[in-house]
Amino acid sequence: MKFFAKHKYDISIVLAFLLFIVFLIIFRDKFGILSDRESFEQLIRSFGIFAPFAIIIAIIIEVVLAPLPGFIPAISAGFIFGAFYGSLYTYTGNVLGSFLVFWLSRKFGRAIAERLFGGEKLKKYEDLISRRENFLLFLYIFPIFPIDIISGAFGLSGISFKKFALAVSIGFVTHVLVLNLFGDWLARIFFMI
Repeated sequence: MKFFAKHKYDISIVLAFLLFIVFLIIFRDKFGILSDRESFEQLIRSFGIFAPFAIIIAIIIEVVLAPLPGFIPAISAGFIFGAFYGSLYTYTGNVLGSFLVFWLSRKFGRAIAERLFGGEKLKKYEDLISRRENFLLFLYIFPIFPIDIISGAFGLSGISFKKFALAVSIGFVTHVLVLNLFGDWLARIFFMI
């Protein structure tokens, strides 16, 4: 009993991560067709009243495991739920996903971070963080940087979780607004390539 009381936070994170894995396994065939906005919207709408949870979980999975282009779930959230709720769900998913990546990297170290993001990419951001930690926290504002890799690199750095959480929580406000305002334009560019 003491073990569970002492590690309840860690256990809840691990259980949430396992739920994400189950979600991925259940929908692994559908993730292969999520290369366009319409198929992703159909998948999310199929959850009915649980669609908000589905989009938040999809965004968290995207941040942690990156099986989708990052802006597809975010833009789809705006189309499906409208500007306010779409922004709220996008914000929640991105912040929770970034926290989870930070925590996984901090808790399990370089091995897990390299598996998730690749050693070369991770090293690039680690080097930047070691030189300009405070500046790099601003990267969460712009939806063009790989937040998953940056969060993993911050998890391996000496930054406190409190400082990281504050920067991510504030930065994603602008990030989400940019995605909602320019989402359609970004999607058209992505699907033309």
